[in-house]
Amino acid sequence: MAHEPRVEWFLVKANLNPPLRLSRLTIPADQDFLPFDLPNSVIAHNLLVQARKCSPNYKPPESQVWHLVRTRSQKATACNTSNWTFTKHEIARAFDELLDQSTLPPTGVAQALLMQTSLSSIDELWGHLHDQSLEKKMRSKRLSSDLTQLNAAAMTWLDKVVSLDNFNYIHLICQAKVSQAVLDKALGIALSKPSLRAMKLLLSFGADASSYLETIDLHIQAGNLEFIELLLSAPGSLGIGAWKECLDREISRAESGGTFSISFVLLLLSNRPEVASASLLLSTLRLKNLEATAIVMAYSTSSQVFYDIRHQTFDVVSHYRGDDARFAFFTLLSQCGLIEDSLQAREEVFRNVKDRHVRLVKLLVGDGVAVDEPSCNALQWAVSQLDFEMMEILTRGNITRPPTYLLTSLPEGVSEKDIVHVTAILRSGDVCRQSLVREDNGHITSIPLVK
Repeated sequence: MAHEPRVEWFLVKANLNPPLRLSRLTIPADQDFLPFDLPNSVIAHNLLVQARKCSPNYKPPESQVWHLVRTRSQKATACNTSNWTFTKHEIARAFDELLDQSTLPPTGVAQALLMQTSLSSIDELWGHLHDQSLEKKMRSKRLSSDLTQLNAAAMTWLDKVVSLDNFNYIHLICQAKVSQAVLDKALGIALSKPSLRAMKLLLSFGADASSYLETIDLHIQAGNLEFIELLLSAPGSLGIGAWKECLDREISRAESGGTFSISFVLLLLSNRPEVASASLLLSTLRLKNLEATAIVMAYSTSSQVFYDIRHQTFDVVSHYRGDDARFAFFTLLSQCGLIEDSLQAREEVFRNVKDRHVRLVKLLVGDGVAVDEPSCNALQWAVSQLDFEMMEILTRGNITRPPTYLLTSLPEGVSEKDIVHVTAILRSGDVCRQSLVREDNGHITSIPLVK
């Protein structure tokens, strides 16, 4: 996909290329881990039977009082574990015991357990684990399934499988629906490892990384661009405010003499252009970082964003040492429409006319900076020095009054040839409102002056 001309123009000025566009993470499709296949279904059933038999209140069918009144076939059915149905509490216990195993069985076993009943979320199952009577309460409508999420943040199931880097189990638990708090807590574990694949899964299901800015900042300092790309590919993982804070920390390090990652800045702004701001532009200018400045300008929604700081930006750049540096930065300011006529701009023109920085004079004059104001009369200086190149540049700029008076600034002993040359330059710039030269037999006889 082609990039906008604005982006390409600014990045070229800093010898940068637009990064590849990141693919946006989407919620993964539900996975079928073959819960009904052997041996998955058998193992799951055995776990449920074991969970029931290990209950302190468990009584074998043959020990139950009503077993005496059952028919022979009923007794056989009651004692056959394949006919048993299980409560949500028993399913939760079996699931919990499964996750406590040193080596997790195939994911299909866990999915077979979850499919033994209907659940609004895995959080609900966690509630049943800790409240044996919860199912009865919900059946009598004394408790909504939504209320079981009140203690969901304490759930450790997702934490366990993330710590084990078991991606199938992570997927299974997330697709069974978990609360935001559980997702976010598990993301913290993935961040600390770090496990990019686990992070990707959790972010795909909507995990929020806002609580982990310190950890994220460590990855930024380490130049872990793959990690940054992953966060940026999940739009909901970090808000714009959080990204701005991350960038502010990077700038603070640079201001203290630390490194400044242009790769991070480019990656961030190309995917989160909302981060570009007037304050960010001033920061990159104060760092004298051409690449970062170009990136901020390239991805800003409009140059209008910077209009209120146009005088500040000009002031910062005007104090740079080195003509080439000032020209490069003033070129960026010009493209953003941030150069206009002002006392400071006139002084900059005057100084560069004296120093004969031709490129910069052309740039500033082209942006409409006045060249003949009394306090900074760059045009008068050029005339007094017979600097014909500068005169040609300046006479095409913003001249505030008819410049015939400038002829009085010609140096003593000026030749007739030079007078003709100066006059021609003023005429070619279409700035003289009356005839400056009257010729008699090919000789200059007078030069009328307008006071």
